[in-house]
Amino acid sequence: MDAEAFSLQFVISVAVAMLAFGLNVPLGMWRVTTRKFTVQWFVAIHLAVPLIYLIRSSSGIPAWMAPVLIAAAVLGQLAGGILKNARPQPHDKTM
Repeated sequence: MDAEAFSLQFVISVAVAMLAFGLNVPLGMWRVTTRKFTVQWFVAIHLAVPLIYLIRSSSGIPAWMAPVLIAAAVLGQLAGGILKNARPQPHDKTM
């Protein structure tokens, strides 16, 4: 693989990882509002997985990049949960 093809594949891989992160932020915000181990909780965690898989497999990203994409998705879930918990709620009287 020449340098240009490698750099293009790297850019595509980073873009898909950013997409995995971005898709999971709102899902993480939803996840923290549901009870653990309910159907909604599982859906909030796994809803983006088929889409990320399809994008990864159709864009030619190798399978060994899957752990990076999983890490990006988990970080997106965590970031969404943190953002949701940090946002003041309408009934919050601390402001």
